[in-house]
Amino acid sequence: MSYADIWAKAQAQQATKKRSSRHIEDDLQIACVNWFSYQYPKLEKLLHHSPNGGKRDAREAARFKTMGVRPGFPDLILLHPSNGYHFLCIELKTKTGKQSDYQKEYQKLVEAEGGKYVVCRTLEEFIAVVKEYLKGE
Repeated sequence: MSYADIWAKAQAQQATKKRSSRHIEDDLQIACVNWFSYQYPKLEKLLHHSPNGGKRDAREAARFKTMGVRPGFPDLILLHPSNGYHFLCIELKTKTGKQSDYQKEYQKLVEAEGGKYVVCRTLEEFIAVVKEYLKGE
């Protein structure tokens, strides 16, 4: 399955019903992860999503917080060093989405620890970032 097929499927889902920004980001993330798994099967288990978002009741939210869930954690993290970076963090946003203050803080922390942090708004942007990050591998 090519990335064009993956993205076309995500776009078809969007066209069939009105979707919230959260669902658009979810569709983008699914397309990105599917493309990555297809293109880099040896690295696919090193690309991870921490389920920070979503609606939770107060008790479950408190439990997740004590388990280490942190606000602002990036949508995807690639635990693979490349091009002088220790790891890659990717925050996915809609075309008009903005980083929260927590996400901006995480970006600074990631970069201070030798990681690369990027915001991607499209599958094509994600593909370009990953290819550049993994260049030469």
